[in-house]
Order: sequence, then C-alpha cells, then structure tokens
Amino acid sequence: FIIAGLAPLLIYLGLGPDGTGILDVNLTEKLAIWFTLSTPIALMMTVDAMKGGSGHGYAKAGFVIVVIGWAGGIVSDAFNSAEMTANADAIAPAVWSSMALGLVVTGIGYYIQKFFPIWLSGLMLVVSIFAFIVLGFVEETPSTEILLYPLWLGFSLTLVLLGTFTIRRKN
Repeated sequence: FIIAGLAPLLIYLGLGPDGTGILDVNLTEKLAIWFTLSTPIALMMTVDAMKGGSGHGYAKAGFVIVVIGWAGGIVSDAFNSAEMTANADAIAPAVWSSMALGLVVTGIGYYIQKFFPIWLSGLMLVVSIFAFIVLGFVEETPSTEILLYPLWLGFSLTLVLLGTFTIRRKN
C-alpha cells in the first residue's frame, strides 16, 4: 500500500514531464504502471487475511472490480505513453471510475469487518466515492482539472495509511 501511495507522486511529479522532466512520457507511464501494481497485490493480500470475516465477500468482490478497472487503466496509460491521447481519453473515464467503484465496495468490506480503524475505512469510502463521481461523471476540462488534485492526494494518503496500519497489525 505504501509503495502504491508514494510511487505515483514521485514518478509523475518528481521525475516525469510534469515534474523535473528527467523521464519522458513513455518511461514515466511504464514506471507508474509497474509500481502501482502493488495496489491490487496489497488488496489481494488483505482480502486473503480477511477470510471468514463478515466483510470478506465485499472486499473480495471489490478486489475483482478493482483488478478489471486497473487492467483497463493500464491500457489507458499505455495509450498516453504512446501519445494516443484520444484513445486514452475514450476509455479512461469508464475504467478508472470502475476501479474507484471497486475501492468503494472494498472499503465497505473493510468497514463491515472493522479490519482497519473505522475512520480509515470511512476515509477510503469518501475518497473512493469522490473519485468515482469525478472520474465517471465530470468531464475533464481546464476548469474541472482542479478536482483531480484532492482525488489523487486523497488516494495517496489513504494508501499510505492502509499500509501503515497493515504493517502495525498484530495477527
């Protein structure tokens, strides 16, 4: 979770064209994809640890939705790295909002089972619902682009906190 929360910030804003420009768009997107694969892996490991609990079914269903959305997101990012923005823009809203919807369902599972502190499950739900709405229903324009900043910062913060509580968890 921690890698998934910090890597995009470092890669996109630190090393990529939107940051220092050390990396070109193609390598930036590849690195982001490779490092953020840690998110579905962390979700899968958490679902496995929840086995038999009251929220396990929700977390498992959410995980499946996340994986499907994530796979589409990788295709969208690959289009971006090939500078095929029209193709990326055509699929990005559907796939990334699906990933956010999967995180909502996963967050419900975490909340029901109280696998993480309730406030953290709540934060995950609020950020994921916000992401679902913004990514799925708000057309990206220069005036709405500001909504992406709290969205990605919220995801990063939530993932780092999930990772911190996962490390501190005593089984």
